Amino acid sequence: MDPATVNSEIVTPVIANPQAAVPMATAPNPALADLQDIIHPDPIGAWPWAIGYWLVLALVIALITLLVIWLRKRARDFAPKKAAKQLLNHLDKQAPSYVSDVNSLLKRTAMSYLSREAIASLDGEAWAAWLDSYLPAPKRQRIGPLLAKRHQPTQLTLAEANELHELAKAWLASKATLSAPESNLVQAKGDAQAKSQAPIQPADTKQPEAQC
Repeated sequence: MDPATVNSEIVTPVIANPQAAVPMATAPNPALADLQDIIHPDPIGAWPWAIGYWLVLALVIALITLLVIWLRKRARDFAPKKAAKQLLNHLDKQAPSYVSDVNSLLKRTAMSYLSREAIASLDGEAWAAWLDSYLPAPKRQRIGPLLAKRHQPTQLTLAEANELHELAKAWLASKATLSAPESNLVQAKGDAQAKSQAPIQPADTKQPEAQC
């Protein structure tokens, strides 16, 4: 037999019946007929927030509010000193009244923070000591002698005027809270005035009687 004829006879049944190669569909399982599709949960939204987020937000708002109040109070507290610095820069250092002008400027600034009764009566050593208490240690013991020259006929030299300007500027730049002068400073000032106003007593020249 011809080999070509044999091959055609083998292949022909397969091609003549193509449905024989397709597998039969299986019947659905009755147990799975009642099952539904898987339902996914809804995605978690950003609202409403949890209680923790509300607490953090409240804390941040409270801190911002306190910071604003503190900054406004700080600006209000330093407003008189800031204005005094501007006035100090406009004073004429070569004017005969420069020392008196600086002294008056410092007193007006101090009275912006404290009562007039606590500051107006301060003068001389008590006033200088109170001013020194708000100056850096290297700058102390100098503003008193310079301010005292307002009662003297001689003017300040240019170097002394520059030094007084720097001392007044340093006092105005102090961040310390001003407090009323201590009672010992006021008492020392009063004692000095009483001593200067006391009448001079004549010396007692009477010799003691000789004893028998």
